[in-house]
Parts: sequence; C-alpha cells; structure tokens
Amino acid sequence: MEGLKMERVLVKELETSIGMRGVRENDEITLDIFQERKRKFKLNRTRYHISPGTDFAINLLNSEIHLPYPVLPDHDFEIVLVSDSRKGMHNKNSRYLFRSLGAMPFRINGMYSFEAYLERGDSVDIGFNRLYFPKPKKNLSLVPGYQKLTEDIIQSQISILLEGETGTGKTTLARKIHEESGRVGRFVHLNLSAFSTGLVESEIFGHIKGAFTGAVNAKRGAILEAHRGTLFLDEIDSLTIDLQTKLLLFLDDYQVRAVGADNASKADVRLIFASGSKLKKKVDEGKIRKDFYYRLHSGCFFTLEPLRDTPEKIRTIIESFEQENAVVFSSEAIDFYCQCPWPGNIRQLMSHLTKKKVYGGG
Repeated sequence: MEGLKMERVLVKELETSIGMRGVRENDEITLDIFQERKRKFKLNRTRYHISPGTDFAINLLNSEIHLPYPVLPDHDFEIVLVSDSRKGMHNKNSRYLFRSLGAMPFRINGMYSFEAYLERGDSVDIGFNRLYFPKPKKNLSLVPGYQKLTEDIIQSQISILLEGETGTGKTTLARKIHEESGRVGRFVHLNLSAFSTGLVESEIFGHIKGAFTGAVNAKRGAILEAHRGTLFLDEIDSLTIDLQTKLLLFLDDYQVRAVGADNASKADVRLIFASGSKLKKKVDEGKIRKDFYYRLHSGCFFTLEPLRDTPEKIRTIIESFEQENAVVFSSEAIDFYCQCPWPGNIRQLMSHLTKKKVYGGG
C-alpha cells in the first residue's frame, strides 16, 4: 500500500465529530451493493461487523454485513459507536467510527484511511460497494422543540437572540446550537451580569498588560477565546450603553481591539445573545440603544416559554428524567407537577426531581 494518500485517520477526541456533522445513533445508512439493489436502515447498534462474502447478506439482529468484494483479500471492517463519556456509557454525544480490522485501508470520500469518525454526507467505498451516510433533510429541525432551527440556520454565521425567563434553558439551547453547528472552536459562555461594570469590557474584548491598574498580565477576552467557535453572551440586557456601542461596532466588521491595544484582530466567531427580560421594554426605558436592539433582532430570534405556559413540556422533562435516572414518578405526582407554576422553570423542576430521587432512595 505504499504511495497511497492517507487522510482522516483516527482523531484523539470526539470533539470534532460531536455536533451536526458526526454520525450518531438512529442516523440512516444506505448500502449501494455491487449488482444488488440499494438497502437502507438506521444505525441502532453499538457495532456492525463487515466481512467479505460471495453474495451480499445482512443480519441486523446479529449486526453482521457480508459484502461481495472479490477483488480484495479476505479482510474485515467495522462500524463502532464510540462514547465521549468518562464512564464509558453511550450518550447523545456518542458517534460512529469506521475502521479497518487489518492492514487493508478503505476509501472515504475518495481518500484512503484505516479509521475515521463518520460524518453526515460521507461515502465509504469497499471494493465495488458503497456505504453512504446521508445528511438530514434541511426542512427538519435539528433541535427538538424548535422547528425553525434548521440545518441552514444552525450552520450559518447568523447571530441568534434568545429571550426567556430564568431557568427556561437558554444556556442549554445555545450550547446545543453550537454542538450542531459543526464549528471547530470552543463554546464560550459569558454571563455579563456576573462582572462589575469596569471589568465587562476586558472580559469581552480582552486587554494588554498594563492597560489599567491590576492588569499585570494580558488577557485575550471572550471573543478571541471563541475564535472559530461560538460566544454566548448571557444577560445582554445588563450591558451598559457605552459597551453596547463598542459591541455594535464589532458586529459591523468583527474586528476586536483589546483594551489599551493599538491594533485590532479579526475574529471568526458566532454570537448568541440571551436576555432574561424583554429587550423592547429596555429600549422604552432608555437602557438599550435602539440601533443595538435592532441589530440583535436582525438575526434569528427565539422566545423560550416558561413552564407554566407549556405543561406538556413538564411531562416530557419528567419522562426523560425517569429514563435517565431509572426512577418512576406516580401519574398523580406528574399531574400535580404539570399544574405547578415553577417560577424557576426547568432549573427549578430539575432540582426538585433530583431532590425527590435522593429522598426517595431511587
């Protein structure tokens, strides 16, 4: 096999596969078999063993696939589900890995490789057979409950504004959008209300050494920390008018200038904003600039409803908690919970369910 171009060998971590691109459980696979009709099925096993045979045969119960590839030597491959959990348990971040079980590589998107994490849209060639892992349909939401969050929006550079009461899941949704976006950089969460007014600018844009009293070291800032990734600016309604102006200028050209610096740097970052209150009301109160408000609304805008207005969501959360924690709540308790106002929303509900699990001994 000397002289073959190898590409996409096994990466050390799953981070580049987690998200929209990586093939996960219940994704579809299409088998385009030599001199056979195409077969489709969903990936729902932890391992599929692929071996040569004179004729095509498939046994999904035993996860065995026999492919006719007489031009290749007797050689096996496998598709295996790999988990990023330290406990070794498969979860929503688990992704499928395709690998050779010997000295013979396979072709993935025209390049030879011995093992590679599968991505949606990949095609793997073994002899005259092709295994294709299609992308999801673009009209389907990638984030359950948010039908407008399609693949096109999630994978774009467009900014997103989330409004909702505390505990409605704004941070969880922002992180999910980042994971599904396929962006290779970090997800950086900055809660603007957690810093004093004098420190917020430095936290966002960074500073150089000696820029102000106490700046004994240089700081990159959240924007550059999230380069090629996603910056989630939480509690954007707490930003001062002056910093709204500076952030507005950054949104024009994505040039970031650290406090005390002479030069600016270009940042490739996707911005997600969140507010616990209605920004329009803040504009009327004079706390939010009108041009800043309209700039935030120029992207995608989503309102996360409180639990008291979505009792069916309460039931869904409880059912999910039961499955993940191997506990059972009585139907009477669930009906009662669906009638509660839950002012702390999802955060309060999850804390209560966890407490009940501990007190109830499982």
